[in-house]
Formats: sequence, structure tokens, C-alpha cells
Amino acid sequence: MGALTPTILMDLESRMEVLTENEYTRLTSNLWWQIITRTRTTTSRRDVLTWLLTTASIKSEGKGGNIAFDDLVAIYTELEVLAAGAGLRLRRFQLEDTDGNGIDLAAEWSAQIGAFMAYWPQQQVANFLMTAQNTGVFTGYDQLPFFANNHPVNPYDTGRGVFANLMTGAANSAFAGYPGALPIDDTVTADVALSNLSRLYSYIASIKMPNGVTPRFLRPKAIICSPRVFPRVTQIMGAKFLAQAAGSSAASADVEGFVKSMGYSMPVQADELAGFENDTTYFVACETIGTSRLGAVLYTQREPFHINYYGPQQQADLDRRDELEWHCKGRNAVSPGHPYLLFKVKGS
Repeated sequence: MGALTPTILMDLESRMEVLTENEYTRLTSNLWWQIITRTRTTTSRRDVLTWLLTTASIKSEGKGGNIAFDDLVAIYTELEVLAAGAGLRLRRFQLEDTDGNGIDLAAEWSAQIGAFMAYWPQQQVANFLMTAQNTGVFTGYDQLPFFANNHPVNPYDTGRGVFANLMTGAANSAFAGYPGALPIDDTVTADVALSNLSRLYSYIASIKMPNGVTPRFLRPKAIICSPRVFPRVTQIMGAKFLAQAAGSSAASADVEGFVKSMGYSMPVQADELAGFENDTTYFVACETIGTSRLGAVLYTQREPFHINYYGPQQQADLDRRDELEWHCKGRNAVSPGHPYLLFKVKGS
């Protein structure tokens, strides 16, 4: 290649843009993070989110005239977007010399960065799943770690009880039927795993609205698990019959209708969870009969990822450059949403 010209640079950048877009589109179709995440945009560096709590309910007036007035309450929480990005720097001679490999390097960087632009939210959401039990990492609007077993049903009225979105340790029937750890990996039989999913389903359905009376009508929609757990859950979710434990009156039981009724659907394999907590922890995403603009996890974008290209310029401007740089930049944040929409379930 001869001297670097504006035409050559424009052709190179056009190829880079195509590669970036193609790789972004290819990878986006194979991601799972949006199952549990709501994406929102903002025009501010800091946002104050308002969480309205459903505390209204109709009460008996007896013979009339004894009307009760509801106090509708809200909780406020703040989030701040952070910058993320990467860059490529090439020396001029890498593009002008035939053995400089500059064009190949630019093309490869564009493909890789396009893939990572698509993957970035999932990487952040996976980190959320693995760290949101820890104190001070992802604190929810009730000032507790997102995964906890003592979330107040109503943060303004602790007498309404608590609920858990962290299943671990021993069961405790005194604690609103808390089931404790519910393993479904290959350390237990398939029928025990199905029984544990049934117990989890029952507990999720028992969670109340902040008024302490009305059910939330939560229903499981997906199981997010590691590659080790994925085959077992696939087996259970697709089973027509499962062998019963020793001593059972039947050699196997028809479970197809039962499995469908629980609504877990097919599992989602999250490779990021490989080896996490001995491959025995999994996550259950839920949905409600109502709608919410704020889901279990929030991905807030202040500035979507983009690459700064040089674009059209004069030869004189280009001649002054000994190096060329391309920058990929974005501003975003992952933050906790509603804790009752996502459950962390441990094997012990």
C-alpha cells in the first residue's frame, strides 16, 4: 500500500463498521441477560428511581360508615452510570507498509469489539448474579443485599412479615414456610430435584403484596443455571415419566402435566456460572400478572456503545498523523430491581 489517503481510510473504516455491526448482531441473538433485565435509558449521570409499593386493599366497613384510608407509599433509590470502553491505536506505517498488518489488525479489533459491545451487558448481569448476595455490593431499595432471606414485605411496616429470595440452609416452617436449600443438580435423584422445584414453586406463590394480604401471583418463567446443572434441568423439564425413589409404590410416575403446570419452561444455560458455588446454585426468574417498568435487574444506558471513526477529512489533516486511534465508548450501569422477581437457590 502506498501513502495513506482519505479514500483508503474511509474504505478501511467502512469495512470496520460492517464487521462491528455483523458481529454485534450475531452475538446478540445468543444472549440470555434480557430474560431477567429491563433496559432503560437516561439523560442524566445520576438517576433517582421511585418504587411505588402496592399497599391498597379493600376492607370491610361492617354496616357502613367505617371506611379505612390507604396510605400509598414509595421508596426512592439512586443509581449512577459509569463509563466503559476500549481503544485501538495503530502506527501510520502499519497501514502504509504491505507487511505492517494494520488492515488485518483493524478488522480483527472491529469484530472483537463488536462482539464485546453486545456481550458487555450480559457480563455485568452475570457479575450481578454472582455477587448480589454480598453485603454492600448491590443493595436493594429496602437497604438489604439483593439476595437475602429477610426482605420486608412492606419496608414501612415490618409487621407485615418478610420474604426470601435466597434459598439456603435448613428449611424453617415457622418462617412463612421457608424451604431452605433446594438442590437440583446430580447430587440428588431426578424425582428429588423435581420435588425441590415444587417446594420452591409453592414458596414463591405464597409471597404477598406490601399490604400483607393480596398474593403477588408470581410465576416462575426460567431457570438460569451452570453448564453442569443444565442437562439435569433439561431432563426434568422435558420428562414424561420419572423414576420414583426406592420404596415407592410405583416404578415411575407421569410428570409431564405437573412440570408444565409449574411454568419453569426450559432452562437457560449461563456459561458464566461454570464453577460458581460448586455448580449447585441456580437462579429462578419470575413474572407477575401485572406489568412493571422495572424488572429484577436494571440495565441503564446513558450513552450506548459506539466507535468514534475519523470520517471524511482533508489529506493535509491526515498527513499530520503518525498514529491513528479508534475509541469505543459507552456509559451504563447495572442495578438491583424488584427482589421478588429473581430467586437465588443454593444446593446447601
